[in-house]
Amino acid sequence: MTHNQFDDDQLEHVLNNAPKLSDRRSKEEILKRLLADARLQDNVHLQEVIQQPIDDEITSQEQQHSMHTQQESTETATTKKKARKWPIFMSVAAVFALTVLTGSMFMNHNDAKIDQANAPEPSQYSTLQDNRAAKSSVNHDKIMESNIVADHAQIMSLRSSVYEEDLTDAVVFRIGLANRDKKSVPMTYIIPNERVATDFGKKKPTTLQMYEKYAPQIDEKANGFTNYHPYKGEIKEKGDKLVHVLPKKDDFDVASADTDEYLGTIQDTFSDSEYKDIEFENPDGTVHELAKEEDSSKPMALTSSNHFNYYLYKDENGAEYLSPDSRKTFSTVTEALTVMRNNNDDAYFPVVPENITYTVKEVAEGVIVTFDEPLDLTTIDAVRATQLIEAMMLTAASFDKQVRLDNVVQESWEGFDLKNFLPKPVGANKRYMP
Repeated sequence: MTHNQFDDDQLEHVLNNAPKLSDRRSKEEILKRLLADARLQDNVHLQEVIQQPIDDEITSQEQQHSMHTQQESTETATTKKKARKWPIFMSVAAVFALTVLTGSMFMNHNDAKIDQANAPEPSQYSTLQDNRAAKSSVNHDKIMESNIVADHAQIMSLRSSVYEEDLTDAVVFRIGLANRDKKSVPMTYIIPNERVATDFGKKKPTTLQMYEKYAPQIDEKANGFTNYHPYKGEIKEKGDKLVHVLPKKDDFDVASADTDEYLGTIQDTFSDSEYKDIEFENPDGTVHELAKEEDSSKPMALTSSNHFNYYLYKDENGAEYLSPDSRKTFSTVTEALTVMRNNNDDAYFPVVPENITYTVKEVAEGVIVTFDEPLDLTTIDAVRATQLIEAMMLTAASFDKQVRLDNVVQESWEGFDLKNFLPKPVGANKRYMP
């Protein structure tokens, strides 16, 4: 709409020639209409005036009726007192109506030259309204869905591991990242099924194909780790085994720390996959020196037979991860859970506070950890409390077992039902593929 400037004379002329206002409706009806008008809902000042207590007016009317037979002077005084309220309402109504009327006159004046052929047909207007209503409904649904997702994310915010519920339309890619202490930290990346289908088509990729595709996409250094992947040399499949053809000795250090680092990343990347073992070879096909140090008579197993307990690892940037402590293995879950309180070195920290003690018992359904004193999780930092629970869950899961925590004050924590056996995590340290 074109906005023309009106001077004082023109505005006065318009107001003076405005039609005289008359309204035969009752005061109650006018008030009711004003209160219901959506255009006044956001006007605080009008609302304060309009929404004066109606009960006072009703009471005034009842008093007027009961005092009708009293002296004329008293009736007149009461009428004047009541009448003082309504000019406010009538003035607001008049100003509002005049504002709407004047705005309408301005619009008519400026839009008079618009071609009537450009105006939408009633059916078109109806369709437009329907479309707007549909869009509004869709937007409302999206907002509701977003809020639900946000609420779910908030519930899950302190969890650091991956669970089955995270994989409704996704798969996991496991990889061991090398830290500054030449140890491997297991990472579990979530990748949407749609992305996997785009990258590999309909055929399900093997673990090796996943590694070759996604390992190079991880910026290890930016995440506080050593640039270690993809591995040097060539990794190939040999039935249900893997064969890593390593480069020459000069390109691969077989010192003890480097060997532990390499083997740890191999285990975290390819264990619990379709491959049972991995062999190490030189480019000429002979057994690599690394295999000789392990046991040249058989390849390294890639099964869940490696039972660990989980500790807290902090990188140089302050980021925290749940990780096996120096790849130390245990024969029983009872032993693994019991020694989780021990502080073994400076790189890994126990998740169990020193003042908390417990006993471990294996049963048919899994393993039960019973705290000696009632454990109130709210007395511990919320992140630390969640890490304690998840570290025990991960430790039990490495034995393919579930754990239940007894003698805990809370019945639930971060979405975990502490009254029952807790679920087995799919993997530690949840991440999303960039």
